[in-house]
This record gives sequence, structure tokens and C-alpha cells, in this order.
Amino acid sequence: MEERLITRYLLSACVLAGIMAAPAFAANTFQITCSEIHFAYSGNSATLQAVCLRANGTPNATTLTLQGISNQNGKLVQGGGASTFQQSCGNIMILLDNGPGVTLSAICRTTSGAGNATSLSLDNIANDNGKLVQH
Repeated sequence: MEERLITRYLLSACVLAGIMAAPAFAANTFQITCSEIHFAYSGNSATLQAVCLRANGTPNATTLTLQGISNQNGKLVQGGGASTFQQSCGNIMILLDNGPGVTLSAICRTTSGAGNATSLSLDNIANDNGKLVQH
């Protein structure tokens, strides 16, 4: 009986340690099965657009609306609600590295009117059967 209790305790401790060690943001995976990845305007919204493969291998043009990104005195900041950074930033680009990194880059106005080069990591984006989704 005591051995089962110790085993159960150790198993619970290992599971808890695994959960606590998990990263706050998961790595992006969509760039493995998507191409033509770029920033675009869709009406007044800021979007990430790509052509992603479905599970059966056929391509699908897809759009993900970027949510909660704002320009705070020349710096891109992730928050809540609709994105507004596109109203005061220019030269907006999506940058990909050779790994899971995806970065939103722009030159944004400060409160004094100067331009400031800034970037923000975009996390948790995936290709769900040909559609961009953010978890």
C-alpha cells in the first residue's frame, strides 16, 4: 500500500514538473507546410496570408487576422482586442527564420512623430488542414 502511494506521488510530481517546464508559447509550425507567407491589409485589418497545404496535399490560400497588436510609442506590443498598429506603422513585414521563429517587423511612429524600427515575435500559429490558425 505504501509503495503504491509513493509511486502515485512520484508520478504526480513528474507530471506537474512537465507541465511547469512547458514553454508559455508553443513554437510555430505552419512555415513547414505553407509558402508565400506575407503581411497584407484586409480592409482595415492586419493579416498574415499564406498558401498552405491541406492534409491531402492540395494548396489552399488562407488568411489569419492578427489580433491585439498595437503601436505604443514606436514599439509593437501584444495585447487584446483588434490590432491597430497598421494605422501608425509602415514597412510592415513578416520575417521567417530557419526554425520556428516568425517575427512581425515594422517602422512605427513615436509620440514625437519619429520613426522607430520595431519587431514582435508571433507565436502559436499553425496550419490546420490548409488554414492558418492561432492557438
